[in-house]
Amino acid sequence: MFKPVTNGLAFSTFPNLESALVPPRSDLIAAALLGLGGGLRSFAPPVALAIHDRGPLAGPARFIAFGAAGGELIADKLPNMGSRWAPRGLTLRLGFSSTGGRELGGWPGAGIAAAAALASAFAGSRLRVKVRGRAAQLAAASAEDALSYGLVLAAVRRSSGRLDDH
Repeated sequence: MFKPVTNGLAFSTFPNLESALVPPRSDLIAAALLGLGGGLRSFAPPVALAIHDRGPLAGPARFIAFGAAGGELIADKLPNMGSRWAPRGLTLRLGFSSTGGRELGGWPGAGIAAAAALASAFAGSRLRVKVRGRAAQLAAASAEDALSYGLVLAAVRRSSGRLDDH
């Protein structure tokens, strides 16, 4: 757990300061899970947050996330889909993952989620190029969909929600 370097005066004077600055470990783990899922599917983090009525696309705006995610799930199965390493794909993965990580674990969560998204985007990309044959590629893409959404939904369920009011 992150501990700021102090002489202890701040935490003894303001006993709740540490808990206000350092998110619970479970929220940081949730941010990492969300980032792992977001690295595989760009729109998975906003969908998971919207399902739980959290994040910038909560409420009626959740249908924006749902529609975009549906389009991504379909487009990913097309043989001419661009690389997830293209600027547009990587920007969306990192942006949505870090935004979701911030929602779950504050600024430390944003950084953790972005790093996790980068790692899973790399791993997913490396694994997908090894799959040969159209049927196997469709199966791999569907398995990646399930893994991505499983991770982000578990992440949002796991988080304490302590940062919802920020």
